Amino acid sequence: MDAAKIAELFAPWRKQHERRAWKPVLGTNVNARSHFGGDPILADGEQWPMCGACGAAMLLFVQLDVATLPEGHPVRGSGLLQLFCCADGIDCETWSAFSKGHLVRLLASSGSRVVCPAIDPQLTQSFPCRSIDAWEPVVDMPNPQEHESLGLAYDYDFKANTVVATCAALNAQVGPLSIDEGVAEQIAIAANGDKLGGWPHWIQGVEYPNCHICQQTMHVVLQIDSEDSLPHMFGDGGCGHVTQCSAHPDVLAFGWACS
Repeated sequence: MDAAKIAELFAPWRKQHERRAWKPVLGTNVNARSHFGGDPILADGEQWPMCGACGAAMLLFVQLDVATLPEGHPVRGSGLLQLFCCADGIDCETWSAFSKGHLVRLLASSGSRVVCPAIDPQLTQSFPCRSIDAWEPVVDMPNPQEHESLGLAYDYDFKANTVVATCAALNAQVGPLSIDEGVAEQIAIAANGDKLGGWPHWIQGVEYPNCHICQQTMHVVLQIDSEDSLPHMFGDGGCGHVTQCSAHPDVLAFGWACS
């Protein structure tokens, strides 16, 4: 069965689970309030954020002015959503959701723009500023790691190198087909690259953290991919996600995984 027929067979499932996402349209406006890299706005009198693991000055990865985000965006709260991260991603465990190696927050104060301090030029030189001039809407789909929880089952026969995909709600089944055809990916896969909202493109398994206040599963609000808007690699071609608690908007986290 070709990809078009597989997509048609599972089209109702895809429609049920599609989400809106937005891709950043980048520019060179160094005075923009929403941007990847560059210099952040800090609260009046605030010291530059330092890594809680190694003590180095952290880099600004992204700053978003929530008031300017597109209608329907997933970020709760107001102010500036900021992610600072240590350049030493492995030793400082920036991949862990609540690592001391990064700071992710909503900054309510207007504050002032601050240039990265020259404590250690190798660690504190800012990424080039890439302003977010607009957001391009896209339709996003769940990644294969989340299909089972959404009613899609895959029966793998590794000896025969085949797979059967079944959706009981649709009374739909396809296969057996070769595992090499990537049936799950043909049915639905989340967009890679940087994006606001949508479904997370997981590199390994599903890794939603839990809020440390209410223990509820947090939701992804922003995806930051390797070497997209930032000249930065998460491990070996990894992908990072900013998550937020729906009940406690001030609880934000950041984690990444690589292959």
